[in-house]
Amino acid sequence: MTFLNDLWKKFKAPVSHKDWAESSVSVLEETDPLKQSENIKNAFQANETEYLGRDELIENLKTLQKLVNQPKEEIPELRFTKIKDHLGEPEVHETVRQERWPGKIQCPSCRSSNLSRIAQIPSQTAHKHRYRCLECGLEFNDDTGTPLEKGIPNINVWMLCWYLMGCTDSLNYIAAKLDLDISVVEMMVRQLQSTFNAQKPLTRFLDFEEWDAQSTALRKQLQDNLLKQYEFLNANLATIPKDTNEFRRQQNLRRTLTPTTDPTAPTTTPTAGKRR
Repeated sequence: MTFLNDLWKKFKAPVSHKDWAESSVSVLEETDPLKQSENIKNAFQANETEYLGRDELIENLKTLQKLVNQPKEEIPELRFTKIKDHLGEPEVHETVRQERWPGKIQCPSCRSSNLSRIAQIPSQTAHKHRYRCLECGLEFNDDTGTPLEKGIPNINVWMLCWYLMGCTDSLNYIAAKLDLDISVVEMMVRQLQSTFNAQKPLTRFLDFEEWDAQSTALRKQLQDNLLKQYEFLNANLATIPKDTNEFRRQQNLRRTLTPTTDPTAPTTTPTAGKRR
């Protein structure tokens, strides 16, 4: 079974205009300006929600790191339960980012780190980040060009397998917990070790302060791009009569596109409980 067919063809979209490259929002495939504005609002709110949950994300990653740093066991039942409690969708995608690109996110094609984060398409989770390379124009996701890209098995299963590899050497145990054939688990183990260039999880994980700085910078860039694109689409707002429903709708939307937090402000990390 192979997962590496036509890795990036569908993502190659050269950028033809500098200003568009700086403010491009790839969710805007609609031709209706009103629908485009709604898409921007939804992307903005998803970005805000992701940011507000980062403290819990960091705490869960710290817990996962401790779990896989313990000595391996034949049947790590307690750790399996704890991993499932702390491995939610945000942790799954952040693990992929940090394991694949320790230090700096790079373009899979030209290896440049000169990137712009762009809004995820509506059908996909906001936790799966999307980028445009400002050197070659390639658009890609966190899992582009990896076995995880096809979604078979689901990316959550891939990451649960990856974390279990840090707890036990028993592939039979992992196969039983994932409800997969042992041959599939053997293939997944080989693919994960090759993709992440590591034998077990989180051996090259970023310092959490460094992670937060990189994540905050990319988030701020995306928010600025969303706001620029919104202003571009609504440049004629002043010409709309002020007693119309459309003017009020646009004003409400404009108020929505205001960050609820300052991404440059210092924050404290609360202790997060188990994920239910």
